Amino acid sequence: MNIFYGINTVKNLLKYKYTYIEKVFLCLRKKNIKLMNLKKIILYKKINLIVFSPEIFKKKFNKLNISHQGVIVFIKKNIFNFRLNDFLNRIKKKNSFFLILNNIMNPYNLGACIRTAVASGISGIIVSKNNTVSIENSIVHKTSSGSIYKTFIFQYSNISNIINIFKNKKYFVIGTTIEKYNCIFNYNFSKINSLVLILGSEDKGIKKSIKKKCDILVNIPIKNINSLNLSVACGISIFEILRQKKLF
Repeated sequence: MNIFYGINTVKNLLKYKYTYIEKVFLCLRKKNIKLMNLKKIILYKKINLIVFSPEIFKKKFNKLNISHQGVIVFIKKNIFNFRLNDFLNRIKKKNSFFLILNNIMNPYNLGACIRTAVASGISGIIVSKNNTVSIENSIVHKTSSGSIYKTFIFQYSNISNIINIFKNKKYFVIGTTIEKYNCIFNYNFSKINSLVLILGSEDKGIKKSIKKKCDILVNIPIKNINSLNLSVACGISIFEILRQKKLF
């Protein structure tokens, strides 16, 4: 089991993935309306709930050194057990938009990218298993502010094979790079039906082998610094593509 925490995270977990919850630890604070509302939802869904006084809760969980906000959840590990092929066969292909995150070691960046992608209405997110922070990392969940439960996330070791799956289904594959290729603001995405956007780490980017599989490589023009924060680059890239396709 993994531990997740924070009022917004748990609220979304209860709404979208409550069947994966093993038990909830709640700090009894009668004046905290948000915690009291969470308690009502937990009891309604008949989830195993353990309530502690503030003193006992602090003694039991403060050693974890996390911003728990008075609620901690134990969850099963198979929460993201989805199969991409099955999913692609079920959804409408027109205007579908997937994000691939490759070699992301910073859990805060990964969580922020997921939050941005969900805000954009992305169809799904693929996260590489190798050289990437675990999708089950509690910091990832916390940083996503619970949005991680509002989308479909797929984990695979071999991203090259995943790109092949998309290309076989006629998806247009866009790779991002800090090198000067095609400026993302100048390339015309408006007539592309379904597509995949790939982002890598701030320092290394996406692998050369993956770049070769892309239909196009694009960059965000910047001045004075070498690179943008990954989640910022993620937001700019996604929303520029959506703007051109007039999907907002």
